Amino acid sequence: NPMPTEPSAAPARPAPRQTCLHQAHRALGAQLTEFAGWSMPLQYDGILAEHRRTRAAVSMFDTGHMGEFLVSGAAALDALSAAVTPDLCTLRDGRCRYGFLLREDGGILDDLIVYRFDAARWMIVVNAGTREADAACLRARLPSAVAFRDAAGELSKLDVQGPAALAAVSRALDTDLADLPRFACRETVRGGVRILASRTGYTGEDGFELYAPPEAICRLWDEFLRAGVRPAGLGARDTLRLEAALPLYGHELSVAVTPVEAGLDRYARKPEPFVGRDALERRRRTGVARRLCGFRCESRQTARHGCRVLADGADVGWVTSGSFAPTLGCSIGLAYVEPRYAAPGARLTLATERKPLAAVVVPTPFYRRAEP
Repeated sequence: NPMPTEPSAAPARPAPRQTCLHQAHRALGAQLTEFAGWSMPLQYDGILAEHRRTRAAVSMFDTGHMGEFLVSGAAALDALSAAVTPDLCTLRDGRCRYGFLLREDGGILDDLIVYRFDAARWMIVVNAGTREADAACLRARLPSAVAFRDAAGELSKLDVQGPAALAAVSRALDTDLADLPRFACRETVRGGVRILASRTGYTGEDGFELYAPPEAICRLWDEFLRAGVRPAGLGARDTLRLEAALPLYGHELSVAVTPVEAGLDRYARKPEPFVGRDALERRRRTGVARRLCGFRCESRQTARHGCRVLADGADVGWVTSGSFAPTLGCSIGLAYVEPRYAAPGARLTLATERKPLAAVVVPTPFYRRAEP
C-alpha cells in the first residue's frame, strides 16, 4: 500500500504591499492592518482623537494604496467618455469628476474620479482593491490609439483634510490655493518636482489630495509633521466618510448593485453613450428592489456590515456600514432596504449579534460641514 502523505499546505498568502510611507508609520508607532492587500495604518493615537482632530483642525492620511491611471491621445476624450459614467464632454481643463466604471448590466465595478488636464491628457483614480481589474477593463475598452499607463511606482498620494488644510497645504507648497474650487486641481513645481494638488477628499471636510512621486510624498510628510500636522489612519478615515455618507466599494458599492439603488444616479446621467447606460435606463423604468438609506440609533452600540434589517416583522435588507459617529454622539449607518422602508422616519430593527437595535431612517449626509 502506498504510504500516506501529509496533507498539502494551503498556498501562502502574498505579503501585503507597502506604500512609500510604511517606515514612517512604523516609526510613529502606528497600529498597522491589512487593507485591500496593503499594509496600512489603522490608527496612531486613537480613532476618536484622529477623527475629532480632522473635524476641528487638520490631519494627513497616507492614501498611497490608491491607483492612478494616465490616459492620453487625441481620441482620449471620446474613448474615456464611452468607458466610464462621468460627464467628460463638459469637464474643463484642471477639473475632475466623480463617477463609475460599470458592467453592461449596470453593476458597479468601481467608483472613481477622472481628472482632465487637457483634451489629450487625463488621469483616473481608482480603489486599491479593484486596481488590477479596473486596469484590465479599461485597457479592453480603450482603442489602441489611446495610450493607457498604470502609474504604480511613479505616483503616490497624500491627503490633507480638515478646516486648517488650506493653510497647511498652501504653506507646504509655497502657493496660495484659496482660489482653487472644489473638484479642481493645480500643478505646482517644488524643488524641480511636479506636485498635483486636488481640492477633493473622503472626509466631508475641506481638504486636498496631493499626487507626486514617492520621494516627494515622503518629503511632504516630514514637512507636514514638522509643521504640526499629525497623521490619521484608516479607522478615522472610515468614520469620517461614514458621517458624510460617502460610499465605500465592497460595502455600499459592488457589481450586485447599480448607481440607481445606491442613490447615486446623478453621476451616471450624461447624454452620451457609455457602458451600462441601457441597463440603468431599464432599472429607472422598472424600479428597484432595494434602496440605500441612512439610519441612526440613539445608543452607542453599532450594527456592522452584513447585519440584517427587519421591519414589520420581516427581513427587509442588510447593513452595509455602521459605526459610532464621534461628531454626532450616536451610532449611524447605511443599509439597503425595500423602497417603502427607505424614507426618512421609517422605523427599523437591526438584528445584531448582541441584541436587536432600534433605528430610524434619517436624511443623509449625517454630517455637513459649515461653509465659510
